[in-house]
Amino acid sequence: MRWGRKDAFPGADGSTITQGTDTYQNAATIPIYGANGNTLTEGSITGLRKVDITAIIGGKPNTSGFAIKNPLTFIYNTTTPYDWYATQTTNQDNTLWGEGTGKSTYDPCPHGWRVPTDASMTFGDFSTNIFSVSGSNYTVITGRVYLAIAWFSATGCLYFDSGALYNVGYGGYYWSATVSDAYAKGLFFGMGGVYPSSASRRVYGFSIRCVQE
Repeated sequence: MRWGRKDAFPGADGSTITQGTDTYQNAATIPIYGANGNTLTEGSITGLRKVDITAIIGGKPNTSGFAIKNPLTFIYNTTTPYDWYATQTTNQDNTLWGEGTGKSTYDPCPHGWRVPTDASMTFGDFSTNIFSVSGSNYTVITGRVYLAIAWFSATGCLYFDSGALYNVGYGGYYWSATVSDAYAKGLFFGMGGVYPSSASRRVYGFSIRCVQE
C-alpha cells in the first residue's frame, strides 16, 4: 500500500526465502490477470505502472483523483515532501487513513477493521524465523512471529523513487495510520531487530496489518 491510498499493489512473485537470495531490488511482482485470463503486462496501460508525480500534475494537480481512477499506477516522487498526494492547494493530506480519529473512507481494511494507529503498533514480544539459503552468502529473514499468534512476513517494500521491489526476504515494512510531520509512522523489522514507530516517506509502498475497530 501507499500511505493513504485505498488500493493495494502486487507483492513479490515468490516466497521471501527464494527472493532473499539477492539483496535490495531483488524481486519481480506477482502477475496480474484480467477478466479474460490474459496477463496485464507490467508497464502497460492495463498492468502495474510506475509514474513520476510531475508527469501527472501538469495543469491538473489532483493525484488523489488520478490514483482512484488508476489503482495499479504507482506514483513516485523524488522531491520533498516525498508523497504521492497532491492537489492545487496542498501536497499532503494527514486525514486519508483517519489520523487516529477513526476509520476513513480511504482505509483499505474490511468492515469492522482499520489500519492501526502508531500507538497500537508498539509490538513487544517478537520471535524470528531465519534461514540460510543454499548457495548464498546471505542469511535470509523470512519473517517474525508476534506472541506466537501473528505472522509478519519479510515482504520488503516498493521503493519511493522507482516503485521497484526492495529488500524482499530481508525486512518487513508495515504502515500505521499515524503521521509524523511530512512522514508517516509504521513498523520495520530486519536482521538487527524490530523498530516500531519508524517514520518513513509516504511515497513508499509498505504492507498493512489490519486491526479490529
